[in-house]
Amino acid sequence: MFDAIDKYKYGIIATFAVAVGIFVYLQLTSVPDYFDIVAFDDTSEVRFVKEEEELMITPENLEIPQPQYEAGKVTNTARDMNDTRQRSDDNWSATKDLGKVEQSVKDYEKQIYEETGGEAKRKAIREASEREKQAQKDNVKDKSSSPDKGSSGNSSPNVAKGNVMVDWVLSNRSPLQNNSWNVRNPGYTCGHGSSGKVAVTIKVGQDGKVITATYDPAGSTSASQCMVEQALKYAKLSRFDYSGSAPDAQSGKIYYTFVSQ
Repeated sequence: MFDAIDKYKYGIIATFAVAVGIFVYLQLTSVPDYFDIVAFDDTSEVRFVKEEEELMITPENLEIPQPQYEAGKVTNTARDMNDTRQRSDDNWSATKDLGKVEQSVKDYEKQIYEETGGEAKRKAIREASEREKQAQKDNVKDKSSSPDKGSSGNSSPNVAKGNVMVDWVLSNRSPLQNNSWNVRNPGYTCGHGSSGKVAVTIKVGQDGKVITATYDPAGSTSASQCMVEQALKYAKLSRFDYSGSAPDAQSGKIYYTFVSQ
């Protein structure tokens, strides 16, 4: 056997060298190319904060905005901010002189009369207008004999003094049928913890309906999402009297005061 090994030693060595070479080559080709692993954030750093730098949240360093009125001192009524009557805590009425109702009917009659041709139609309009006028007068009598809720009656020459739940500004316009209930009041609709003021910018058509209502954060205080939503909803439900001389979209404001329950 040793003679055979000695005879074929060069062949054995060559075969072994080839086998080793093939093994090394296969191992090298199976290793993937080298690539860098990029850090997620190469700018991050660890900083140790001294104990004295930590801020503890306590009632003393929390600032909570307070409503601009005292709880329990808000009158449940709607008030025209352009109302020039003397203000009173005790003897007041929610709206102005009811005589303006009849004038609004006359203005409406005049407009329809001018826009409609034909004597027969005009006669029918006059008759309908007379019926409407009489209905308005009857409504005035009813209102004079029974006071509004939250007021001292419509006969008072005064307007409510202090904070009220609804204030509005709309030049030369009154609520529909001169009834302040038609400027709707959402002040109790948001429940516990809902105290604040919401300002709403409105545009009112000649027919007295609110065309648009937009939240005004600059004029609002401590307004929650519920308060804003309810204010916009009730602003769109409000109705004012007809005015043929008013712009097609007259601008105004309604300020709602919400009271926690």
